[in-house]
Amino acid sequence: MNVSLLIIGAGPAGLLAAFSAARRRLPGGVLVVDRMPAPGAKLAVSGGGRGNLSHRSTEEAFAAAFGRHGRFAVPAFRSLPPDALGALLAEIGVPTVFDSSGRLYPRSQSAAQVRDALFAACTRAGVRFVFDRAVQRATPPAAPDAPWQVDAYSAHSVLLAAGGQSAPRWGSDGTGFALARSLGYDVVPPVPALTSLRTAETWPAAHSGLSLPDATVAVAGKRGPSVRGEMLFTHRGISGPAVLDLSGRVARLLQDGAPVPLELDLVHAKPDFQALRREAGSHSVHVWLSHILPRALAGTILELANVPADQTFSHLSAAQETSLAKHLVGLPLTVRGTGGFDDSMATAGGVSLKQVNPDTLEGRLTPRLHFAGEILDLDGPTGGWNLHWAFCSGHLAGTAAAP
Repeated sequence: MNVSLLIIGAGPAGLLAAFSAARRRLPGGVLVVDRMPAPGAKLAVSGGGRGNLSHRSTEEAFAAAFGRHGRFAVPAFRSLPPDALGALLAEIGVPTVFDSSGRLYPRSQSAAQVRDALFAACTRAGVRFVFDRAVQRATPPAAPDAPWQVDAYSAHSVLLAAGGQSAPRWGSDGTGFALARSLGYDVVPPVPALTSLRTAETWPAAHSGLSLPDATVAVAGKRGPSVRGEMLFTHRGISGPAVLDLSGRVARLLQDGAPVPLELDLVHAKPDFQALRREAGSHSVHVWLSHILPRALAGTILELANVPADQTFSHLSAAQETSLAKHLVGLPLTVRGTGGFDDSMATAGGVSLKQVNPDTLEGRLTPRLHFAGEILDLDGPTGGWNLHWAFCSGHLAGTAAAP
């Protein structure tokens, strides 16, 4: 089969790329090949099934969300900013709304509806799909005007949107990285991101299911910025948005083989013990702390700080004050592992950005090969940033790859 554009991967990046390219009415059409039995499995469960599709932002904020590599994402963002994405989705029958925090959702609160609508729009535009077929080999053109060979297919251009390595049950199993390596591209070793962290300490398990709405999590030793937000204790350690946003960096540090020390700031300010002795000297520290933190967690913090539960402020020693302050604004935890790729929502690492042109997402080593989505070495925090990257990079690459 000869096609104008062959896309490997039918996730959010691949679907948006196919739709964008098909609208240009390519003479040989667009073909999408995917190893899964149906399109967009991971998209359909995104945002807890509600489909957090994007986040209202400027291009500066979008770049900042992706850290030191963020400027690479700006051309894709410009090609399809959040309002334009909302308009495109409305055009294919999916009205969207921004919530109070700036996150974009389908009005139906159904991620599956977004997947179904994109697939239907692609089909109406003439895109052909082949499912249950994993691409084994891609061979670059032997001459400037020669086609690509992708297994039994010939294509003028190829777009690799096979995802990363997170949540392999939904299709991202790392095979796209193998294809990229076979074509000479460097792949920054992938690690799980947006995943839970497993601690050496066992006390978090006693508070499994307990959520703190406003905590700060940091890698001890000031290795990178801290993250503030909701945190959740689990039976194996910690999770929640703040932890998920830090997890990719922690996973990268764990590659050195040593546990990673964290510090949790639970109250955001050291207690004024002098004022507390003066105003509440006869009151127990536990009662006071239980007004700030859940009672059971307050008891655990006092135990870790070696402060008796019935201790009053008037009898706190200087050493106890120091220890309690440390455990409230710098509670130590030791991470020995993550939830792994099975438990992750994104991949940190991927095809080196140095080998890809950000203005077209075309590879610099091979002609007419483009990349989009999670396969590239770019990952952001929770809140719709990663899914918007998939959509806007698919839009840019699909448009640029259309001959």
